Amino acid sequence: MPALPSAALPLLVLLAGATAVAQPSTPPGEAQGEPRTVELLAGGQTGGPELRIKTGLLTTLLFGAPLKLAGVELDEREFFSRVTVLEDMLVLMPSGALGVGRRLRLKVRFVEGTVPASADFLLVVDSSRAEPQVNVDLRPPVPDACWREAETERVKTRQCQAELEQVLKRPDGLTGLLANRRLDEKGVATRMLKRGTGFTQRPGEPLEVWKATSYRARGVVAVELWVENLSAQPWTAVGAALVGEGGVRLKVLRVWLLEPIPPGSERRRVVVEAEAAEIEARGRFTLSFWQDGEPPSVSLEGVTFP
Repeated sequence: MPALPSAALPLLVLLAGATAVAQPSTPPGEAQGEPRTVELLAGGQTGGPELRIKTGLLTTLLFGAPLKLAGVELDEREFFSRVTVLEDMLVLMPSGALGVGRRLRLKVRFVEGTVPASADFLLVVDSSRAEPQVNVDLRPPVPDACWREAETERVKTRQCQAELEQVLKRPDGLTGLLANRRLDEKGVATRMLKRGTGFTQRPGEPLEVWKATSYRARGVVAVELWVENLSAQPWTAVGAALVGEGGVRLKVLRVWLLEPIPPGSERRRVVVEAEAAEIEARGRFTLSFWQDGEPPSVSLEGVTFP
């Protein structure tokens, strides 16, 4: 008979010992039970999961990662008949010196780079049953994941706060126009747009435009509209488009109105502002705007800038 490799001897000795000891210690008819699976939440549980052990019976813990052979800490280890650490498996057998109800702390450590780095368990000595096999499922650390998510949100919050501080530092009024370089020696040019000649609107739209004024300053244009809500629901603009002849589309900076326009109310003001160099602001434009989640529902054609 060929000689067995020396590396296999400890496992054979272990299995032989398990057969010799575990079978006589199991009373007739006592079920060994199905293997239990434990998910490790990486430090989120104080004391760790509870595992039932019994005098003279083996409890085997199977891990999804290699263990540190010298990284096992076990309370009252001297009262265990067997504590065997293999590559990714830990085998325990308590002796009769451990009384029923004793609660013992077990800590195992994994090789470098494993997440989590360690796991804690609470062993409870039971008089009637033991968990013969426990499969330990390693999960990424929930606290670390939450920390990373929270840190991402904190970075976003700091960025928003910095942007808000910059906005609050910006002056308004004429000073704001000068600070943002929107005002030069030409000032702000305006043009009154008369209904029917300065712009046309399709019939049946929810907002009726009664008056419009276009503005142009350095690098920016705006259209101020006075509208009435003809629909049965409040109306608020969230988006707009300014498209010139030949399909030239200006970059809309903002659509502003003080509050949603209630139906049947007095005329309210809506302002649409867009970026436009002087050459881009030439010609006739179509101005359209819409509510959230809806296609463009208001459209003015023939809008011009001074």
